[in-house]
Amino acid sequence: MKAFARSTAAALVVAAAALGITPTAGAQTPGPQTPSCGTFKVLDDETIDGRVFLKGTYQLNVFGNISCAKVLGTYGLFDQFLSQDATTPLPKPWQSLAGAVGAPKFTAAPGVGFRAQRISA
Repeated sequence: MKAFARSTAAALVVAAAALGITPTAGAQTPGPQTPSCGTFKVLDDETIDGRVFLKGTYQLNVFGNISCAKVLGTYGLFDQFLSQDATTPLPKPWQSLAGAVGAPKFTAAPGVGFRAQRISA
């Protein structure tokens, strides 16, 4: 398994999730939610579903009915996607939005997913 590091923001996300503080379908707005879920450090260049993620720090934002805790952290979706072989497809129902403008985005259903934007090398 490849080594990855997470920020202290991830600990806050987990604590918030433990308290039941997560987005709900009725409170959602289009696009990524602010503030971000936190940052995730990618230690080596990786490929997810044909997209290259260069070594560096990525800011993760969720959209739709998905919690930051599900996306961020050592066992979060982003870490899982990075850990799988470059040729392995994303687990169903996840897909990469190839035509997405800006930061790479991953969706599980219309309007539900997350984006990962590289903010530093």
